[in-house]
Amino acid sequence: MLLTELSRYISLILRHKPEVVGIALDEHGSANVEELINGIAKNYEFNMDILEEIVKTDNKQRYLFNDDKTLICANQGHSIPVYVELELEKIAPPEYLWH
Repeated sequence: MLLTELSRYISLILRHKPEVVGIALDEHGSANVEELINGIAKNYEFNMDILEEIVKTDNKQRYLFNDDKTLICANQGHSIPVYVELELEKIAPPEYLWH
């Protein structure tokens, strides 16, 4: 399977149907990388090197690893419920606000 086809398959898994490869996403939409690799590798030649290449070269930046690359998530487009925690800083509005 080509990298672009694998990327689409990963997108399907992480955004819509994790059960296709027998995994579950956490409440933030992240999947355990090892479980994802093992699930995909049951049907296709797939490993961490291929996954890293897909994440690194994806022109739409669809995927994001956590710092130690044990979790991966899709950045957008979920059809399943996920909780996204935004790290926003509360600021006070200026004295005069023009629009």
